[in-house]
Amino acid sequence: MNEQPHKAPKRQYALLVDAARCIGCHSCEVACKLENDLPSGPRPVKVLQLGPVEGACGLVMRFQAVTCLHCDRPACVLACPTGAMRKRPDGIVYSDPELCIGCQTCAVACPFGIPELNPATGKIAKCDGCMTRVDRGLWPACVLKCPTEALMFGSPARVVQAARRREAIRIAQYMALDAEADDAS
Repeated sequence: MNEQPHKAPKRQYALLVDAARCIGCHSCEVACKLENDLPSGPRPVKVLQLGPVEGACGLVMRFQAVTCLHCDRPACVLACPTGAMRKRPDGIVYSDPELCIGCQTCAVACPFGIPELNPATGKIAKCDGCMTRVDRGLWPACVLKCPTEALMFGSPARVVQAARRREAIRIAQYMALDAEADDAS
């Protein structure tokens, strides 16, 4: 029997966090909780505070939004004993509440600590990429509500192109400021 090797479908969506734009407002966290009707406790999107750290002009704060990476080979899916943790052909990893028994095996298996137990339901809560919104052609709630556009969503090509454009603008602005400083001295 001549079997072809299994070829994974091409990832259709990507979510990128531009940490340089994150101001730590937690709008993404609130939007996610409201969209998914979550109580206090589980945080599918988390904004981490990094600092204060010493910067060029004194102490500065940095923030980083963290959410599910929707891994190519998700450990949470492999570890789930009931098959509740699933991966869609488009790359979105989600938990099926009908199958979840709340054992948290997926949470232990995830190297990033993303799946969390929702105490209100006894089931796992995690970022599902707002798959019901995405299926209707809408952006995830966290992306839509970010006031600084620190979260980018779309096809991998679109997200990478936007990230490259932003970085090129940052470099050009930095070089212009550096040139002004040289001219002033």
